[in-house]
Amino acid sequence: MNISGDIYNYLSSTLVPKKRNTTHNTSELKAVYNSMAKYNKNSPLYLLSLSEEKQSYMINIKEAALAIKETADVFGKVDDDIYSKKVLNSDDEESISGAIKDQDLTGIPDKLSIKLDNLATEQVNVGNYLDSYELSIVPKKHTLSISSVDGSANLNVHVSEDDTNLNVQNRIARMINDERIGVNATVLREGDTSAIMLSSIETGVADTTDGLFFNFRQISSGQNTVDVLGLNNVQEEPLNARFTINGELHESASNHISINKAIELDFYKPTEKAVEISFVSDAKQVMEQLDGFIDAYNSLVELAKSGGQTKVGTRNLGNDIKGIVNKHMGELVRNGISIDDNGKMSKNDKLLTESIKNGSFSELFKDISLFKKDVEKATERLVIDPLAYVDKLIVTYPNKANKINTQYTQSLYSGLIYNNYA
Repeated sequence: MNISGDIYNYLSSTLVPKKRNTTHNTSELKAVYNSMAKYNKNSPLYLLSLSEEKQSYMINIKEAALAIKETADVFGKVDDDIYSKKVLNSDDEESISGAIKDQDLTGIPDKLSIKLDNLATEQVNVGNYLDSYELSIVPKKHTLSISSVDGSANLNVHVSEDDTNLNVQNRIARMINDERIGVNATVLREGDTSAIMLSSIETGVADTTDGLFFNFRQISSGQNTVDVLGLNNVQEEPLNARFTINGELHESASNHISINKAIELDFYKPTEKAVEISFVSDAKQVMEQLDGFIDAYNSLVELAKSGGQTKVGTRNLGNDIKGIVNKHMGELVRNGISIDDNGKMSKNDKLLTESIKNGSFSELFKDISLFKKDVEKATERLVIDPLAYVDKLIVTYPNKANKINTQYTQSLYSGLIYNNYA
């Protein structure tokens, strides 16, 4: 049949060229050519009126089909970038969580089994509870010293006859906090009594002779204010976090640890059983790619609905689209992909995330999977001959006895194939 130049003009002047990241080597282009030649060799001669609406309809079919095929190809490559970026997964986020800081996980096992015996704790001192509205300290200037791993300071506490224990306690707590030497001070209240509570900012056993982070000493003569207030009453000694990684015992002064500078872990509470830490594909990247796959599929569903009734001999776009998913509905649903009553595709984020993490999603799209093969079969037909989905008049069938291969004079869709792709 004579090829009208209308479709080529439409492609070059009306459509914005699609920016694709795919490239084709010689063998791929040869495969496309051979598919065209084989298909065209048996193609009838058509009489077709190419309105802009029909041209746009065919091109949109091809665009959506290409998007589906390209995304499915990406999903089928387990070493693709969308899978190569890993995230840390903990099966007990409330006890242990973490993050990957360096994607080079060389030297780190694929899975870590961590049992946390105890957290790293700070030093906690709780003073004597005194009657808040009485005065147990002799009115005068009292000087006491606080020493910590971050420094030391002398505290000059002026006590008057009008003071109360609560006033003095609040004053000392403010003075300690103002010194900023790694000790936090607050005043606890219980009924009409109060006490100073002191805690170290750092955790773990301190590098001191007694393993403590701070202590107090009375400097001024007379009444020992340190003893009266109970500032050296250690309620909780600092401890190192104790944990095992794959059965090997470790200790840490912090509840935030780093392993080979590649991963970081945070401890929140001791565990009764081991927490399994694994490194899985970043579900976010895969889900973003899947959005494109779903959008393209749903575009074909909409195109099928907008195509209206077709004549005998015209392929049914709706049926061909359903062929992509119908045989695999159960498997798709298990992987977080579903089809609603209108034929539209959607995703279940929870199921999808789980299937990405456990690897079943990539299995679904592997080259050897039946689903992947059906996707390729359907999209190849849509890409090779979108003309099959518009009404046209068959003028004559090919003479199969004639072996002359005149593929380019027989069809219009060769222009569609090579629009900005080859």
